[in-house]
Amino acid sequence: MTMKNKLSMVYLCNFDLSGSTGKNRATRQKLSALRGKVSRLYVVSDGSKFLLSRIFSFIYLDVKVAFILISCKPDIFISRGYSGFFSILISRVLKITSAREIHANAIEESSLLPYKGIRLLAIKGLSRWMHALDRLVDFRIFNHPDLLAYFRGRGWARDSDFYVYNGFSPDSRSTISKSDARKKYGISNDAKVVVFVGTASKWHGVDYLVNLKKCFNKNHDDIEVVFGGGDVSKFDREHICLNISPLDDVGCSELIKASDFCLLPVKNNRVSPGSPLKLYDYIANERFVLAQSNTNGYSDEVERFGVGVSVDFTSTEDARLAILRAFEDFKDRQYPECAVSWDDRIDVWLQKLDIR
Repeated sequence: MTMKNKLSMVYLCNFDLSGSTGKNRATRQKLSALRGKVSRLYVVSDGSKFLLSRIFSFIYLDVKVAFILISCKPDIFISRGYSGFFSILISRVLKITSAREIHANAIEESSLLPYKGIRLLAIKGLSRWMHALDRLVDFRIFNHPDLLAYFRGRGWARDSDFYVYNGFSPDSRSTISKSDARKKYGISNDAKVVVFVGTASKWHGVDYLVNLKKCFNKNHDDIEVVFGGGDVSKFDREHICLNISPLDDVGCSELIKASDFCLLPVKNNRVSPGSPLKLYDYIANERFVLAQSNTNGYSDEVERFGVGVSVDFTSTEDARLAILRAFEDFKDRQYPECAVSWDDRIDVWLQKLDIR
């Protein structure tokens, strides 16, 4: 039985935890792990369904958290998003430790979004507001070392701030067999299959994978590139890849089980490439990973736990040769144990928090 920490916490986020996105699912899993390890956890989130209520929800959420801080006096207040200003001030008065989860350089990433006009101005304004909240708290929990280094380099983070990558929940594993998964999704049992699941975004290097499939075809390598979850038609105009979309979390896990290897490319166009949730879905389902080389959050995790190889997807021919070698090198390899569940990650959180 896990021994619970004596800490009590309040966790505030300005998005709906019941949503179906990767962020929603990962946050639910993380909070479930956290709830099992602390004496008490109060969670305040935004379940607003209408635009008007969402506009004013950041005030309502802030007041609600402030009431909990005053009445319950928890040890730590953690927030994420654009709400929490008043609660941070209250925590200072009550000498409650305040923290922020930081998953991106929001100001930088707002300029990469495909929006214009009032919507873009609103996003940029919210990004600057969130950045101000990030700097106001006692300490910050980053999800990537490059992001932490960027903040420290500009004097926005302290030496006591830390980073912890994302993780997975054991409950997210699919129990389907590889052969049954292939049968379900119309994939031959004899095919060599590499799979990418998740958002079909240029940020994620989807175009690299379409180019890779062209290279496979040119060299008669007989390797199938399969996308699950998002629509990749704008990147794959010739429809040379198999794209199964839409596909929910359960379907994505099943498709992962159908693969020989899973793909993890990324574009080098941000301060932090992020901590990819799909990497931990791959690990949860015990599939070896082909990860973007020389990239924290990608190749370092894969190499640390021996769950795959680093591949430079920016060089299509080099990537092709590395993948061909991987099919030989990993043919009979057993999948290793990996301490990257949300329980493992929350243990790191609590070890760091105990220092304060």
